[in-house]
Amino acid sequence: MKFLRLKDLESLEYFKFLQLLSEFTGNKLTKEKILNTKPEKEEKVLLQNIQKTEEFLNIVNKEGYFPLTEYPDITESLKLLSIEDSILSVQDIIDIGNILFISRQIKNFLSNVEKNYLLDLYKKIGSSREVEKIINDTVDKSTNSIKDNASTDLSRIKKQIKDTEKNIISILEKILHSRQFEDIIQDKIITIRRDRFVIPVKTNFSSKLKGIIQDKSSSGQTLYIEPINIIELNNNLSNLKIEESIEIRRILKFITDLLREKYNMIKSSFEAIIELDYLYTKVKFAKKVNAVFPKISDKINLIQAKHPIFLLKEKNFNPIDLIATEKRAVIITGSNTGGKTVALKTLGLNALLLQSAIPIPVAEESEIPIFDGIYADIGDMQSIEQDLSTYSSHIINIKEILSLITDKSLLLLDELIPGTDPDEASAIGIGILHKIKEKKSFAFITTHFKKIKMFALSDDYFEVASVGFDLETLKPTYKLYYKSVGQSMAFSIAKRLGLDEEILKIAENYVENIDLNKMIEALENYRKLYEEQYYQYLKLREEFEKEKEKYKKLNEELERKKKEKWKEELKEAEEFIKNLRKEGYRIIDSLKEKELSARDLEKFIKIKKEQLKTAYPEDKNIQIEELKEGDKVKIKGKSQIGEIITIREDKANVNFGGIKIWINLDNLEKVEKEEKSKLDFKIKKDIKPIPTYINLIGKTKEEAIKELSEYIDKAVLQGISTFRIIHGYGSGILRKAVREYLDNLPFKVRYEDAPYQEGGLGVTIVYIE
Repeated sequence: MKFLRLKDLESLEYFKFLQLLSEFTGNKLTKEKILNTKPEKEEKVLLQNIQKTEEFLNIVNKEGYFPLTEYPDITESLKLLSIEDSILSVQDIIDIGNILFISRQIKNFLSNVEKNYLLDLYKKIGSSREVEKIINDTVDKSTNSIKDNASTDLSRIKKQIKDTEKNIISILEKILHSRQFEDIIQDKIITIRRDRFVIPVKTNFSSKLKGIIQDKSSSGQTLYIEPINIIELNNNLSNLKIEESIEIRRILKFITDLLREKYNMIKSSFEAIIELDYLYTKVKFAKKVNAVFPKISDKINLIQAKHPIFLLKEKNFNPIDLIATEKRAVIITGSNTGGKTVALKTLGLNALLLQSAIPIPVAEESEIPIFDGIYADIGDMQSIEQDLSTYSSHIINIKEILSLITDKSLLLLDELIPGTDPDEASAIGIGILHKIKEKKSFAFITTHFKKIKMFALSDDYFEVASVGFDLETLKPTYKLYYKSVGQSMAFSIAKRLGLDEEILKIAENYVENIDLNKMIEALENYRKLYEEQYYQYLKLREEFEKEKEKYKKLNEELERKKKEKWKEELKEAEEFIKNLRKEGYRIIDSLKEKELSARDLEKFIKIKKEQLKTAYPEDKNIQIEELKEGDKVKIKGKSQIGEIITIREDKANVNFGGIKIWINLDNLEKVEKEEKSKLDFKIKKDIKPIPTYINLIGKTKEEAIKELSEYIDKAVLQGISTFRIIHGYGSGILRKAVREYLDNLPFKVRYEDAPYQEGGLGVTIVYIE
């Protein structure tokens, strides 16, 4: 059994698509791989390829990019590298270096993403920073040459060459600008002939300058003479250049041997890069046309399918639903304007692309089987060379197809049995449909013949569908209407195109089964009415969903506003209590002669606050933590535990192991009585004293703030109330960061610049109050 026939791939424009796909990459080897792509029929292999492509597509969609654009072709370099004692050229080494760099970039990228099906490909990618560095240190990519400092010997030789050339040029310039020789010099230039420095001299004055003639101009008017006093220098220069060539060859040999040791890694990385660029090309196509991989199943259900070539050429085209679920074969009817053929080609090409592990432009919920063969009989198959008519060509092709198809094959027949008598063609066509049913193949078939339409309507293996047609534009809508039989529209099209109405009237008298046409027309009217009502239903359902969503959002907004209102009211209440506390202390100060105390007032405030809280509904999302004198607390984010001595307004005086400091209530959190501190906050004799300064010069902003935080904690524990922060002048960034940190401490501090003689703006003095 043949899986692929060249004629099927050509008629479904598979190679034309591959050519368009190859334009998504600029790399020659990837293009070749794309153009050599063939559909796969082995399900296991195909599923692996699809999974690999789909995983790569998901990675690129998530990350937003892939670190690969162009890569050099090192095929010939690898062949040369595989030969023992061979030496690579500078360009070969540069290209391999670029491959190593690309491999490293890709390796780093893929190492940070989740991968399953790409794991084997990932393992093929190698890298060597050491070899990359040697190449970069040795080769100048801008000049495509070995760097002068690639080795000590080469550096020495290059210097000697430059010095020798400088001496030669100096001598020649003196000759060129000497009055003694100004009449004999043809042009005041220094040039090179036969790898030796020379100057141009007029032919008839050549005897006036002693030296060796190295060349002669084409006109014979100029001789290129190497003056006698630079012959020895030119000889030295020639020897140095030989040494240079030998040293460069030695360096190239060294790098080549180094790369030869990495041959397998370089080769596998290069192959992986080609494969990844191949995947990346498919992904770029998928992203451009919103292509996906449909579910693999035992039915054809391609929703919103588009023709890939139409999409890439930006041709106007409506999506098609291609469905063979309840029945395996579909007979498509309708006008003869290309819509039916497009449906067949859309299905055929998309099926071929899927079996090439290329995403296809269909809706995500689509389904399609894996076929063991995709066969097509589309277009005019007349062969002048083989002396075959259209009819004969189609019969021969269909005969071959019927001998190949199985229950896992897809058969696409366009205009079943054209080119002969319609009655006989219909009979043969029905016989072919029986054979397709016997083989249980998937089939999409187009026809104009009434007898075939009637057969399809009466047989349980075949579904009928019609292609929509716009009578105004005389163009197909490309939409398929299932369980609907379409008319050929020959009379309607002829009438719209202006054919004589008398001719059409005569023609109608000769058309058989006029009643059938009328029945089909009536059916079509019912279908249109149903379709209109169905779309009205969809519109109403959409409006209902919108209203439902609108109601949901309104309800959420109502709840949000309720919470916001509660928060605002709670804030107002807290502000009221704060003002009440202030007023209470003022009253106490004015009534000191009476036996009133702060504790009595705090008790009064607490009672009033509880009464106020009951006036508002409780919000579970808001928690109020009441702190009072004697509570064990700690600073938020810190572990030291202290005890509240007294509370004044929004601050508390807290005793941390003998050290008392004022802290905003907002920065304190209550500690349960049973919770024990892991640290003893009492200052002990064995605690190592800290200096009364901290030096942050040379630290980054983050490092400085971390060290300052730790220092201040220790300073508080050891009772240091004044210390200096040495941050230096610099750009002022560190000084600003330190002061911002001090401003946000949970307890009150005061700071100032140190006196000029003690560091000035480079030192901040801090006072803990």
